[in-house]
Amino acid sequence: MTITELYERMSNKEFQDPATGNLFSNAYMYLYPPENENQIHDEILVIKERLKRPNNYLDVLILDIFDLFCAFLKQKKFGPKTLFDFFLEKELQAPGKVNESLIREAKSDGFFEFMNANIKLHFSEGDTDKKVYVIIHGFGSVFPYLRTSKFLSNFEKYFIGEKYKLILFYPGEVKDFYSLFNLLNDENPYRAIKLIN
Repeated sequence: MTITELYERMSNKEFQDPATGNLFSNAYMYLYPPENENQIHDEILVIKERLKRPNNYLDVLILDIFDLFCAFLKQKKFGPKTLFDFFLEKELQAPGKVNESLIREAKSDGFFEFMNANIKLHFSEGDTDKKVYVIIHGFGSVFPYLRTSKFLSNFEKYFIGEKYKLILFYPGEVKDFYSLFNLLNDENPYRAIKLIN
Protein backbone atom coordinates (compact mmCIF):
# COMPACT_ATOMS: atom_id res chain seq x y z
CA MET A 1 0.00 0.00 0.00
CA THR A 2 1.38 3.39 -0.97
CA ILE A 3 1.16 6.46 1.26
CA THR A 4 -1.42 7.91 -1.15
CA GLU A 5 -3.52 4.76 -0.79
CA LEU A 6 -3.17 4.94 2.99
CA TYR A 7 -4.37 8.55 2.95
CA GLU A 8 -7.36 7.53 0.79
CA ARG A 9 -8.19 4.72 3.22
CA MET A 10 -7.99 7.09 6.19
CA SER A 11 -10.20 9.59 4.32
CA ASN A 12 -12.88 6.96 3.83
CA LYS A 13 -15.84 7.70 6.12
CA GLU A 14 -16.57 4.03 6.71
CA PHE A 15 -12.94 3.30 7.68
CA GLN A 16 -12.99 6.27 10.08
CA ASP A 17 -15.64 4.55 12.18
CA PRO A 18 -13.79 2.82 15.06
CA ALA A 19 -16.48 0.14 15.11
CA THR A 20 -15.51 -1.08 11.61
CA GLY A 21 -12.66 -3.52 11.03
CA ASN A 22 -11.40 -6.40 13.10
CA LEU A 23 -13.66 -7.89 15.76
CA PHE A 24 -10.76 -8.04 18.21
CA SER A 25 -8.74 -4.91 17.61
CA ASN A 26 -8.77 -1.39 16.21
CA ALA A 27 -4.99 -1.46 15.62
CA TYR A 28 -3.53 -1.38 12.11
CA MET A 29 0.06 -1.68 10.87
CA TYR A 30 1.41 0.17 7.86
CA LEU A 31 4.55 -1.66 6.71
CA TYR A 32 7.29 0.17 4.83
CA PRO A 33 10.91 -0.44 3.79
CA PRO A 34 13.29 0.62 6.60
CA GLU A 35 15.43 2.63 4.18
CA ASN A 36 12.44 4.96 3.66
CA GLU A 37 12.37 6.02 7.34
CA ASN A 38 13.05 9.74 6.77
CA GLN A 39 10.68 9.95 3.82
CA ILE A 40 7.92 8.18 5.80
CA HIS A 41 8.35 10.61 8.70
CA ASP A 42 7.74 13.52 6.32
CA GLU A 43 4.78 11.76 4.69
CA ILE A 44 3.10 11.16 8.06
CA LEU A 45 3.05 14.93 8.56
CA VAL A 46 1.61 15.41 5.06
CA ILE A 47 -1.17 12.89 5.83
CA LYS A 48 -1.97 14.79 9.04
CA GLU A 49 -2.24 18.11 7.17
CA ARG A 50 -4.33 16.64 4.35
CA LEU A 51 -6.75 15.02 6.79
CA LYS A 52 -7.19 18.33 8.61
CA ARG A 53 -8.36 20.12 5.45
CA PRO A 54 -12.05 21.04 5.04
CA ASN A 55 -13.00 17.95 3.06
CA ASN A 56 -12.09 15.77 6.10
CA TYR A 57 -11.81 17.94 9.24
CA LEU A 58 -9.84 15.25 11.06
CA ASP A 59 -7.42 16.01 13.88
CA VAL A 60 -4.81 13.23 13.88
CA LEU A 61 -2.57 12.64 16.90
CA ILE A 62 0.97 11.64 15.90
CA LEU A 63 3.19 10.06 18.55
CA ASP A 64 6.85 9.16 18.10
CA ILE A 65 7.12 6.29 20.57
CA PHE A 66 10.83 6.91 21.17
CA ASP A 67 10.27 10.62 21.93
CA LEU A 68 7.36 9.69 24.17
CA PHE A 69 9.54 7.15 26.03
CA CYS A 70 12.20 9.85 26.59
CA ALA A 71 9.50 12.25 27.85
CA PHE A 72 8.27 9.55 30.25
CA LEU A 73 11.80 9.06 31.64
CA LYS A 74 12.28 12.85 31.96
CA GLN A 75 9.15 13.28 34.09
CA LYS A 76 9.92 10.29 36.34
CA LYS A 77 11.99 11.19 39.39
CA PHE A 78 14.87 9.10 40.69
CA GLY A 79 16.07 10.84 43.82
CA PRO A 80 16.99 14.44 42.96
CA LYS A 81 17.38 13.60 39.25
CA THR A 82 15.06 12.45 36.53
CA LEU A 83 15.33 8.82 35.49
CA PHE A 84 16.47 10.03 32.05
CA ASP A 85 19.41 11.95 33.54
CA PHE A 86 20.27 9.09 35.89
CA PHE A 87 20.46 6.62 32.98
CA LEU A 88 22.60 9.03 30.94
CA GLU A 89 24.99 9.41 33.86
CA LYS A 90 25.30 5.64 34.47
CA GLU A 91 25.36 4.53 30.83
CA LEU A 92 29.15 4.44 30.48
CA GLN A 93 29.72 2.87 33.92
CA ALA A 94 27.19 0.05 33.65
CA PRO A 95 25.76 -0.18 30.10
CA GLY A 96 24.29 -3.66 30.63
CA LYS A 97 22.36 -2.66 33.73
CA VAL A 98 21.13 0.56 32.15
CA ASN A 99 19.97 -1.41 29.09
CA GLU A 100 18.08 -3.87 31.30
CA SER A 101 16.48 -0.99 33.21
CA LEU A 102 15.43 0.76 29.98
CA ILE A 103 13.80 -2.42 28.70
CA ARG A 104 11.95 -2.82 32.01
CA GLU A 105 10.76 0.82 31.95
CA ALA A 106 9.66 0.60 28.30
CA LYS A 107 7.44 -2.39 29.11
CA SER A 108 6.16 -0.96 32.39
CA ASP A 109 2.54 -0.12 33.16
CA GLY A 110 3.78 3.37 34.04
CA PHE A 111 4.92 4.02 30.47
CA PHE A 112 1.69 2.73 28.94
CA GLU A 113 -0.38 4.75 31.38
CA PHE A 114 1.70 7.82 30.43
CA MET A 115 0.99 7.17 26.74
CA ASN A 116 -2.70 6.58 27.40
CA ALA A 117 -2.90 9.87 29.35
CA ASN A 118 -1.38 11.73 26.35
CA ILE A 119 -3.95 10.18 24.02
CA LYS A 120 -6.86 10.91 26.36
CA LEU A 121 -5.70 14.53 26.70
CA HIS A 122 -5.73 14.91 22.91
CA PHE A 123 -9.24 13.47 22.66
CA SER A 124 -10.56 15.65 25.48
CA GLU A 125 -9.23 18.95 24.11
CA GLY A 126 -11.95 21.29 22.85
CA ASP A 127 -11.23 21.08 19.14
CA THR A 128 -14.15 21.02 16.72
CA ASP A 129 -12.32 18.67 14.32
CA LYS A 130 -13.21 14.98 14.45
CA LYS A 131 -10.60 12.82 16.19
CA VAL A 132 -10.44 9.19 15.09
CA TYR A 133 -6.77 8.34 14.46
CA VAL A 134 -3.67 7.96 16.58
CA ILE A 135 -0.56 7.40 14.46
CA ILE A 136 2.41 5.86 16.27
CA HIS A 137 5.85 5.64 14.68
CA GLY A 138 9.45 5.42 15.89
CA PHE A 139 9.55 1.65 16.49
CA GLY A 140 12.95 1.46 14.81
CA SER A 141 14.32 4.08 17.23
CA VAL A 142 12.86 2.57 20.40
CA PHE A 143 14.26 -0.89 19.55
CA PRO A 144 15.66 -2.86 21.43
CA TYR A 145 13.92 -1.41 24.50
CA LEU A 146 10.43 -2.10 23.18
CA ARG A 147 9.36 -4.44 20.41
CA THR A 148 6.19 -3.73 18.46
CA SER A 149 4.67 -7.04 19.53
CA LYS A 150 5.24 -6.17 23.21
CA PHE A 151 3.83 -2.70 22.65
CA LEU A 152 0.62 -4.11 21.19
CA SER A 153 0.13 -6.76 23.85
CA ASN A 154 0.86 -4.34 26.72
CA PHE A 155 -1.11 -1.38 25.33
CA GLU A 156 -4.08 -3.42 24.12
CA LYS A 157 -6.06 -3.00 27.36
CA TYR A 158 -5.96 0.79 26.86
CA PHE A 159 -7.17 1.01 23.26
CA ILE A 160 -9.60 -1.92 22.88
CA GLY A 161 -13.09 -0.46 22.68
CA GLU A 162 -11.85 3.14 22.45
CA LYS A 163 -13.28 5.57 19.91
CA TYR A 164 -10.14 5.78 17.79
CA LYS A 165 -8.07 3.64 15.46
CA LEU A 166 -4.39 3.07 16.12
CA ILE A 167 -2.18 3.19 13.00
CA LEU A 168 1.33 1.85 13.64
CA PHE A 169 4.08 2.64 11.15
CA TYR A 170 6.42 -0.34 11.05
CA PRO A 171 9.86 -0.35 9.35
CA GLY A 172 9.95 -3.91 8.11
CA GLU A 173 8.03 -6.68 6.45
CA VAL A 174 5.89 -9.69 7.26
CA LYS A 175 7.00 -13.21 6.48
CA ASP A 176 5.82 -15.88 8.92
CA PHE A 177 6.46 -13.19 11.53
CA TYR A 178 7.00 -9.43 11.68
CA SER A 179 10.57 -8.66 10.68
CA LEU A 180 11.88 -5.34 12.05
CA PHE A 181 14.29 -3.71 9.55
CA ASN A 182 13.68 -6.87 7.42
CA LEU A 183 16.29 -8.51 9.68
CA LEU A 184 14.97 -9.18 13.19
CA ASN A 185 12.18 -11.50 14.28
CA ASP A 186 9.76 -9.17 16.06
CA GLU A 187 7.30 -11.95 16.91
CA ASN A 188 3.77 -11.73 15.59
CA PRO A 189 1.43 -8.97 16.81
CA TYR A 190 -1.49 -10.97 15.44
CA ARG A 191 -4.23 -8.60 16.54
CA ALA A 192 -3.00 -5.75 14.34
CA ILE A 193 -4.48 -5.61 10.86
CA LYS A 194 -1.84 -5.21 8.16
CA LEU A 195 -2.50 -2.30 5.79
CA ILE A 196 -1.36 -3.81 2.52
CA ASN A 197 -2.82 -4.24 -0.95
